[in-house]
Amino acid sequence: MKRTTKKEANPKNDSSSHLSASQRQSYIAVAAYYLAEKNGFNSDCDVDHWLAAEAEIDQLLAKEE
Repeated sequence: MKRTTKKEANPKNDSSSHLSASQRQSYIAVAAYYLAEKNGFNSDCDVDHWLAAEAEIDQLLAKEE
């Protein structure tokens, strides 16, 4: 009897591997928090921390695709 196997899903083509907008924002918020912590929570740099975190997360997500 011939054995059949399930076709393995390709994670790169699987739509469930993509982050929702809220998941992406959560990752950015966590990264921004750690950047702020590293810089002594200087409130003058909040936007800079957010933008740097956003760029970092987007770069990581692009590598996964």
